[in-house]
Amino acid sequence: MWKFFLAAFLVFAAAPARAAEEGQQAPVLEKIAEDVWVHKSWRHVDGWGLVLSQGLVVKVDTGVVLVDTAWTDADTEKLLALIEEETGAMPVKAIVTHAHDDKMGGMKALHAHGVETAAHRFSNEDAPVRGLTPAQVPMYISEKGKQLVFAGYSGVPLEVFYPGAGHTRDNIVVYYAPAKVLFGGCLIRPGDSGNLGNTADGDVGHWAEAARNVAEAFPEAEIVIPSHGPMGGRALLDHTIGLAEAAAAKQ
Repeated sequence: MWKFFLAAFLVFAAAPARAAEEGQQAPVLEKIAEDVWVHKSWRHVDGWGLVLSQGLVVKVDTGVVLVDTAWTDADTEKLLALIEEETGAMPVKAIVTHAHDDKMGGMKALHAHGVETAAHRFSNEDAPVRGLTPAQVPMYISEKGKQLVFAGYSGVPLEVFYPGAGHTRDNIVVYYAPAKVLFGGCLIRPGDSGNLGNTADGDVGHWAEAARNVAEAFPEAEIVIPSHGPMGGRALLDHTIGLAEAAAAKQ
């Protein structure tokens, strides 16, 4: 009988830690520059533990723009409340950087609040296959090359760039020139990372080239933000290139 009570006690004692590990930590919003915030949310991922995912919030003349959702609809609801409290307004538009849960897991919450969403057309194609809700506005590569163009966002001073496949075939980055902030998403790796992270849907052979394309496209970027770790400077671009080259050499 004592073994039963001991087992029950251990299960009860472990419950708070397990709840935290499963992603019960609420999203947070961290201001990094004038009218620019990083949003953070967490989720337990099998094989990886509790994983941080980051996105961007920018307040511009035409309203608040969100880059990427939180992991889930529930956490995205909490994030939207944080944004409204901090900025005084709900986002009017959102850009998502590829079709994975950490970037598009909260699309239904955005649409329920009337937030217009945009994504690379590849993301819209891949989203349903991965159980995700597509964006309302598909982005298409322009004739000029890798720059993406999409309707209705001409008044938003955010530059969206497609560098080619890396973390996924659809990964894009977003640059806000007034603050020299580059959101690299999951394509760009944090400085403390010794590997490329999740490569299940990646193109390891082209990853380094994609990161070089980003570095070349935004030579004035000073703040570089990856999805899964601390922000840094341009050294994160070189770090990612080095990791990708090493991974490609092992293929």
